[in-house]
Amino acid sequence: MQMIILAWLFASSPSALAAELLYSAELLASASSASSRTVMTVDQVAFGNGYSFTTRGFNGGIPGPTLRMNPGETFYITLQNNFQASNDKTCTTTGGNYCEAATTNLHTHGLHVSSKGMDDGLNYYSDDIFAMIEPGASAAYQFAIPSNHMGGTHWYHPHNHHATAIQAGGGAAGVLIVDDPVGYLPTEYSSMTEKVLFISGHNLVTLQNIATAAQSTLMTSAATDAQNSNLDTNVFLVNGQLGPSMTVSSHAWYRLRMVYAAVEQTLELTIVGDATCQTQLLAKDGVYLNTIPRAVTTIYLFPGARSDIALACTCTTYPCTSRLESNAGGGRRLQQMGGGGGGPGTGGGDVVTVSVMEIIVTDSGAASTPSLPTTTLQRPCYLANLQSATVANANKGTLALNGAGRKVEWNGQGTSMTYQAIHANSGTMSTWPALASFAVGSIYEIAVTGAGGHPLHLHINPYQIFDLDANAGGGGYFQVGDWHDTLMLTAGGNQLTVRMNTDTFTGKMVIHCHILEHEDEGMMAWLQVTGTEGTTYSGNKQLDPTCYESDQQLSTLTSSTNSGGGSSPTPTSTSSTNSGGGSSPTPTSSTPSSPTPSSPTPSSPTPSTSAAAATSGSQDTSSAETCTMAVVMSSLVVKLLV
Repeated sequence: MQMIILAWLFASSPSALAAELLYSAELLASASSASSRTVMTVDQVAFGNGYSFTTRGFNGGIPGPTLRMNPGETFYITLQNNFQASNDKTCTTTGGNYCEAATTNLHTHGLHVSSKGMDDGLNYYSDDIFAMIEPGASAAYQFAIPSNHMGGTHWYHPHNHHATAIQAGGGAAGVLIVDDPVGYLPTEYSSMTEKVLFISGHNLVTLQNIATAAQSTLMTSAATDAQNSNLDTNVFLVNGQLGPSMTVSSHAWYRLRMVYAAVEQTLELTIVGDATCQTQLLAKDGVYLNTIPRAVTTIYLFPGARSDIALACTCTTYPCTSRLESNAGGGRRLQQMGGGGGGPGTGGGDVVTVSVMEIIVTDSGAASTPSLPTTTLQRPCYLANLQSATVANANKGTLALNGAGRKVEWNGQGTSMTYQAIHANSGTMSTWPALASFAVGSIYEIAVTGAGGHPLHLHINPYQIFDLDANAGGGGYFQVGDWHDTLMLTAGGNQLTVRMNTDTFTGKMVIHCHILEHEDEGMMAWLQVTGTEGTTYSGNKQLDPTCYESDQQLSTLTSSTNSGGGSSPTPTSTSSTNSGGGSSPTPTSSTPSSPTPSSPTPSSPTPSTSAAAATSGSQDTSSAETCTMAVVMSSLVVKLLV
């Protein structure tokens, strides 16, 4: 009877109970410099939301602050490790592959950026996940992105091997946004109000087991305490809040920047309820579709995935509500918002049944929803369409995500990166050999096996879907020609072939399964990208004559200022008005004669050092104090209901 009343309360009167969705404070790259770095800390933080355990987070919260930067900027960061040294047991002590739970580092998931660090002779780290920052220590980080970096939605989290799941999966993560150049998007898109949704899944049973195995005092009783308090042990938060509500005005388009962070499990999100909503896909994994928008009904999120969605809703009678929810089996479960029940017993990509948040639609007074123009955007040359590229046989191979063996294999060769294997014969992470060598400034074609059960994540360079099983399309959500850095065939099918442009950056290119417990257990490897730093593929302009190698090559844009993106269409963009959204592919260009790299032309972007306020004109923002109050309100709601 109690559960029936609970379900009725959330279905019938969510606005009376659910806290309004709030947003993390922003930190801007333009406010950082080599002499005045942005300080980021990793700390022990309260999970909140009615739960009594302590977990890990950035700058004292879950999630951490939202980082924003522009193409060509450098983000200067000092990472301070405030974790407790008593939780930092070695794998020799724990006797397994979960250990060093208090040693950390910083990974910018999705950035096209260097992977080098101090082992490469620098006095700072870039996206070097082999860095090890011990408890009490700090380190300098610099993330310098190219001037032609595409604007997009990314995220950051610790990536210390054997402790990634407990740290990132426990809550230490946040959103990272690269803003579009001014005028890059047509006005209909750039003027949308932005809603940043950091969706995090926390399977407390999994996290408690990992914490116990790592001999960490944090989270060793998280699931037990939740069960004793009659709370769900499979918990889904949005911006750190359990079951919040998001209020939108009718007949208006909103841009939802969605990030999904979890150790395991998959969400297949739809909008259900009294509101009538349109969902148009704009980008995945921080890369715009070849043609925007694309009408979709289901949003597929697996660990590490991002999705940019244009949302517009109306009601028959105002106000009205709907729910953003994932439904594994088509049935309804009577449980609190954000609660996914007990969760799976073993790690994997199973789809979760959970209502993530409420959407409340109010009357704007408008008579109709504006149409969105079908638009083909100008693209950076590292994202030139590879469908027609000629790929040398030597640059083709098979990549296997071998779940049973917890290893990644290239052409049948590969060893699981277990602690025991890494440290055999006095080895270390820095001496672990590369799985294979790729040449910088080249095109590679990779036939992937195992992506039906394991999210394939590559660092540094995104990859493009070249061939896809007809059953894996997910109603058009996944299509040949789309770009990803993390991909799992959750919609069905097993066939996947991708192509990749090894642009600009040499060094380590890490590849792993993004079910984080699998990664910690050894399902990771790295590819050595060789050659001269700055080298680009010589056939880029043949593949796409309109692509740009730098911001100077980007077509002349209007000078109007909009901190959330441009407000005028790019003159060379192909646009036509279409209320349903277009999905036609980019026209195929002529085939380049050979996949040879061009001479390096690296740029040296000069970062801005202005101490601009961390705000965005079209984004909903709020202070850290307000976010704290939201967590308290959400906690009170949970306590009232149990």
